[in-house]
Amino acid sequence: MSTTRKAFGGLLAEAEREHAKRIVALRREIHREPELGFDTARTAAKVVASLEGLPLEVREGVAENGVVADLRGATDGPVVGLRADMDALPIREETGLPFASEVEGRMHACGHDGHTSMLVGAAHLLSGMRERVEGTVRFLFQPAEEGGGGGRVMVEEGALEGVEAVFALHLWPGLPFGVASTAGGPTMAAADAFELTVRGRGGHGAMPHLTADAVVAASHIVAALQTLVSRETDPTEPAVLTVGQLEAGSAFNIIPETARLTGTVRTVDEKLRRVMPRRIEELAKGVARAMRADASLEYAFSYPVTRNDPREAGFALEVAAGLFGEEGAVEASRPSMAAEDFAFMLEAVPGAYIWLGVGDVPGLHTPRFSFDERVLPRGAALLAALALARLGS
Repeated sequence: MSTTRKAFGGLLAEAEREHAKRIVALRREIHREPELGFDTARTAAKVVASLEGLPLEVREGVAENGVVADLRGATDGPVVGLRADMDALPIREETGLPFASEVEGRMHACGHDGHTSMLVGAAHLLSGMRERVEGTVRFLFQPAEEGGGGGRVMVEEGALEGVEAVFALHLWPGLPFGVASTAGGPTMAAADAFELTVRGRGGHGAMPHLTADAVVAASHIVAALQTLVSRETDPTEPAVLTVGQLEAGSAFNIIPETARLTGTVRTVDEKLRRVMPRRIEELAKGVARAMRADASLEYAFSYPVTRNDPREAGFALEVAAGLFGEEGAVEASRPSMAAEDFAFMLEAVPGAYIWLGVGDVPGLHTPRFSFDERVLPRGAALLAALALARLGS
């Protein structure tokens, strides 16, 4: 560990002294103009402009608006990937920041503006010490993390070709400020989606005996679905089933013929993941049938488990401890049930997904999410240190 600290002792200081203003300024530019999904052309243009003048081989248009930039070091060696996501969320911002979103109904509520600016900072740091880079660092600026599967598309389009290991950071509320945390194995859950359509027989609200009430059947199905976790899943096995939408009806005094439920299932065990669609359908149909209705299911397997390679996760913690001190690196005790499409990259290449603490701030995906920007040069330094150490290992 002392060797790591000696090797990267000045990296954090340089990031804070020489690059903090650039990193923060870029974060604010991106934050003012959030873009969704694959439609991140303006964000990508900001990234490319911020990399201008660096000794990088830049490819644009990967996964529509992704950017891939290679830094070839002074000597030949392996290729290490560093990834950041660029897209925002369809949320109306309520932070009151002077650089708040200027696009109505959109904001960076998950820290992707910070992730992108940190990766640009790492590119500047590593370009300035190119003679120490023993191989190639590939900077991956990815669109469409928030539901679009941009990571999968980047893999399909060859962005990880030749890469030996890949790393990514995510700003993380609730984790002490500036502390890095990760662990081998599952670190984020698989996220799948379902839609249930309940069909009954509609009629007058004053004559329910002449109907098969789809609203009542749907309500019982919502309650019954909770037993799939509470009564059918091993209590030591993490799982979540959430119904996020229940839509039905057109007027207060009409019993509708149909009701629609949509929701998400989160698991970390692949066997359980594959069982869930069958059990959701069996339970929903059984409850509906008991209430003289019927139910049909549409189910989509979406993001797989974000599964860290144990060796690379341990390596990342060692680098973080060497950079920040022993107190600045904490092994994660359990996975988050949120999901992340970096999972597709980790299916293709060994690597690790690392949380970087921003302390007690409003949660991710909320209108008031923000963070202390002093974390940004820390993240840039950690990304740079990961690449340097991995190429030198």
